[in-house]
Amino acid sequence: MRNLRFRAALLAAPLVAASLLVAPAPASAVTDLDCGFFACSWVFSKSATKLISEGAPAIRVCKNIPTPGNLACGVALGALVVTAKKARSEGKCAKITWTKTPAPPLGTWWPSVEGGKRCK
Repeated sequence: MRNLRFRAALLAAPLVAASLLVAPAPASAVTDLDCGFFACSWVFSKSATKLISEGAPAIRVCKNIPTPGNLACGVALGALVVTAKKARSEGKCAKITWTKTPAPPLGTWWPSVEGGKRCK
């Protein structure tokens, strides 16, 4: 049971955090959600990237998940926070990409920096 919670938190945490950031925020929080055949990518606005880089969403999301899931959540969102800090220092946006297999939110995901036209 613990292993299942750990995996679920590790895989779903970035998407949950993204939805928490976007739900109460204006439509400009996420500039672009793009889905291809195998993967989707979610580019955050520069203001949302700033918020993520401060770590507040990670703390809100992870504190309510039971152990050991909260540890997995912290690791997963920690990677997103580090990437957002890098993006912010370069004047770019944070991006999450995830595969569609087996199915979202259980696919593989990774954060990266986006500096192209999708970053606003």
